[in-house]
Amino acid sequence: MKKKRIISFFTLIVLCFLFSGCFDNNAAKTSAERYCSLIFKSDLDNTQKLGISESEKDDLVNKFKDKIKEQLKHNLLLMGYSASDDQLNLVSDGYKEALSKITYNVKQISKSGDEAEVEISTNHFDIKEIDEKAAMDALDETEDMRFTIGYEENKKFSEIYLNKLAEGLKNVEVSSEQSKNTFKFKKENNHWIPDDSDNFGYKLVKLATNNKNPDLNINEESISPEESAKVFWDLVIKSDSTSIEKIGYSKAFGERIIKTMNKSELESLKKEFKQSGVSPSDDQIQGIVDALRSAISQNSVDFEVVSKTDTTAEVKISATSINLDSIVNDVSNETRNQIISSRMTDKQKAVELYCRNLVDSIKNVQVGSTKSEQIFNFSKIADMWMPTNVEKFFESIGKLNIQ
Repeated sequence: MKKKRIISFFTLIVLCFLFSGCFDNNAAKTSAERYCSLIFKSDLDNTQKLGISESEKDDLVNKFKDKIKEQLKHNLLLMGYSASDDQLNLVSDGYKEALSKITYNVKQISKSGDEAEVEISTNHFDIKEIDEKAAMDALDETEDMRFTIGYEENKKFSEIYLNKLAEGLKNVEVSSEQSKNTFKFKKENNHWIPDDSDNFGYKLVKLATNNKNPDLNINEESISPEESAKVFWDLVIKSDSTSIEKIGYSKAFGERIIKTMNKSELESLKKEFKQSGVSPSDDQIQGIVDALRSAISQNSVDFEVVSKTDTTAEVKISATSINLDSIVNDVSNETRNQIISSRMTDKQKAVELYCRNLVDSIKNVQVGSTKSEQIFNFSKIADMWMPTNVEKFFESIGKLNIQ
């Protein structure tokens, strides 16, 4: 199963490059207004007053686009897909146009010495809704096309998804309701700057792209590395999407991921049978897939963080497994003996017998008592921990379950 968290990149545009060494000779309110104008309206007229020289303007714009594209690439890789620069630029322009529709109001609510508090209120649009609709529509369309080659399906999905995402952003309707949050500013060298300068831009974007008042306390992690590992484990190994909302997806979206994963496994097993010169029916192959999924879901598993910094972590996963090689060997011998003893000559009946025996053996398999373990790298994106290489993570945890 290859799938990525699509939504995260919108809420992960941390414009830290905007806020180091910013200067403003006016009050905190004026400084906050200029930041809002820069972030929401792409207004570069006052960049010098924010400590950005004329020569840095182009670099600033490019960094803004690169940050969006970087996060989008990350999320597409999470899904096992890719995109061209032209496609990423299309989404970047759409996101910029959507943000330009945001209106904001700034007022200074307190000031004491070199510290001040500024309340910023914005209207908003629901980026999760736009993104999920684009992804679900793309999944539906590609599924209807009935691709036989996974690469072609992935490529087409990326194309449809990104086009729909850009279109949804450009056509977004902004809510009239207001979200607001209080931000701290501090005076340094006679200039007012955000107290949390590294995350200020991210918080503003999050304030304006959520249809509910978001929790902007992003210094606290919303999900730990081991919790994130368990969410993915449950999704991939147990076909359980119950906890997927913890990483930004709806349960319905998780069900679609499971469905896509099941389709991929079905096609892979069908290919293996074909290469062996036999052709079980789709129902028979699906029975084997279902039995395997049920069996590995019984494996016990432990998650442990073995190292952690502010942005990276290592999670050790220890799990029991089933010995599929042993099952296949035993079933092959059993089926061969049954064919000989019954003098079976019909090849298709022999295939059906093998499939029945294999399903029965898998269903009755005893989970091993010995645990295998592997350490996986996780990266912190804003307040959330994700596998650094999701595709490899999915593949590796599968191997932990089946020996």
